Amino acid sequence: MLLTPRRMALLFALDLAVVGMFVLGLVDLRRHDVALGVNQWGYRGQARAEKGPGPELRVAVLGGSAAFETGMPWTQVFVADLGTELQKAGNLTDQGFSVANLSEPNIGADSYPGILRHYRFLEPDILCIFDGYDDATGLPPHARERSAMFRLTGYLPLLPARVLGRPAWLSDPDRGVAPTLGDQGGAADVTCAGESRAYCYAMIEAVRVAVDEERLPTVVVSPPAVSERYVQQQHSLASTLQATFGGNPRFRYLDVWEVDLRKRENSPDGVHRTAVGNHEVSVRIAKALIGWLAAGWGRR
Repeated sequence: MLLTPRRMALLFALDLAVVGMFVLGLVDLRRHDVALGVNQWGYRGQARAEKGPGPELRVAVLGGSAAFETGMPWTQVFVADLGTELQKAGNLTDQGFSVANLSEPNIGADSYPGILRHYRFLEPDILCIFDGYDDATGLPPHARERSAMFRLTGYLPLLPARVLGRPAWLSDPDRGVAPTLGDQGGAADVTCAGESRAYCYAMIEAVRVAVDEERLPTVVVSPPAVSERYVQQQHSLASTLQATFGGNPRFRYLDVWEVDLRKRENSPDGVHRTAVGNHEVSVRIAKALIGWLAAGWGRR
């Protein structure tokens, strides 16, 4: 092919475009290391590669604001501490563990099945659903699922929002306890038969997808109590899940209500946890998981 000046100019422009995209990609990738602690694949913490040659059990954590913990360094959230506690226990048996934090701030439980299917490539061995105090259903304005790039490629860009001065994906603020769960608001009946009907259905569907479709050993964890109405809701959820999945060997339920958020060392405001409170939560979950695994839970 004859390289005319016009063709040479086009090739040069193409090369510049490719180099520019490469540079922008590198800058965007570096931005993931400092913004929110979200990696390029859209979940919190370090990106997980293929499992190593040794024995490794990978725990995926699904949840909302209570698991994502906006504003706290990703190395201090309870999911990171859970990984540390599991690894400490695994060192005694040569069993390796890794944890992937797939949570999102302010996301509804009805989004959990889609998240689990999207991150199937991580090949989790155990699922922990750590649902919190958010609204029952729906996507927040800056959910990663609203990114066209994420939906098409699985890559979650953060740089464009920073350049344009817009909120980044997964940057929705933690709104605390949903009004329906506060002791001063909502209808009298906050159980699965009343105001929490849609929420409980969404949780049932999430567990069904996990244990039946994905065939994952799954534990639903109720976070520390924040109100009497929340306790009523979670008691009802536990009963509903046990009635639906109690005979399924892949299902377990756990609450960590013993972690008292009224104590200042555990929480500054009775809702959000300190590093001490997170450690208390992670220790209880890790002990339960290790005990169940030792008894044969999770064997396929």
